[in-house]
Amino acid sequence: MKILVTGASGFVGRRFLEMAPASWEIICLGRSNIDYDDVKWVECDLSSKESSKIAADVLADKEFDVIVHLAAFVPKKSIEDSLEKCKEGNIDVTINLLTYFGKKAKKIVIGSTVEAYDKTKISGPITEDNVVSGSSYYSSTKIASEVIAQSFAQKNNKELTILRFSIMYGGYDPIARAIPNFIRAAKSGDNLTINGPLVLRDYVHIDDVASSIICAVNSAGAGVINIGTGRGVSIKETAESIIKSMRSSSCINIMSDNGGCDIVIDISKADSLLDYHPKVFFPDKIKEMGDLYEDCK
Repeated sequence: MKILVTGASGFVGRRFLEMAPASWEIICLGRSNIDYDDVKWVECDLSSKESSKIAADVLADKEFDVIVHLAAFVPKKSIEDSLEKCKEGNIDVTINLLTYFGKKAKKIVIGSTVEAYDKTKISGPITEDNVVSGSSYYSSTKIASEVIAQSFAQKNNKELTILRFSIMYGGYDPIARAIPNFIRAAKSGDNLTINGPLVLRDYVHIDDVASSIICAVNSAGAGVINIGTGRGVSIKETAESIIKSMRSSSCINIMSDNGGCDIVIDISKADSLLDYHPKVFFPDKIKEMGDLYEDCK
């Protein structure tokens, strides 16, 4: 199996490379070299047409079974939700990848997000048929990237799978998501501030995220697929579990009962089309995740 990977130095990409079968022949496109055995690297800034064209020339004689597109701009904090950065890191990167490399593979697998859904119009578990509506520049540009990829796949007769990941956790996560923030607070002995204590979240571990990508590579193109666990955990239970796992004396401050909409994922399509079955369920592996935040003590 010959695989072209983008975003290999990121949170998801690194774990995917670590879990990918040793028999796969993997080439990574990126601005930073990837120090993994048996993984080749080609320098490429996919936000640049010029850099993408140079990399395409380097790989002119290469064909691939699958392209795994994980490169994206994900704001680390909500205040970093920049239109220009999101356009460049999500839309431009996807266009250049498809323009210069898309025809080199039979199948394309793209990492996306459940933030694409309009959660104000959802009642019950989120299915792939729910309405999408960008509530941020990040989610809007991810939706646009999906549509561009769908058009490309249709016009060029390519198989396509778009994986919409639920709320990820595990490892050392640089993004200011709730779980890393709670871990930092608990390890520092600070109180955990929450909104919407009863609001549900579907947390998917990075190992299951990587596993879902492997499942997608090994399966026929399946269109849009939700990736989560199918289980909801309340915000209050999330905070309590982290305080317990960190053996912290922190308390929970509830600022408001309003914490937005539930996010619980229907993964039946992933089960039937990708043979994807999550193995890690929150709070599993929270203790080992906390060990990576020793500097918070």
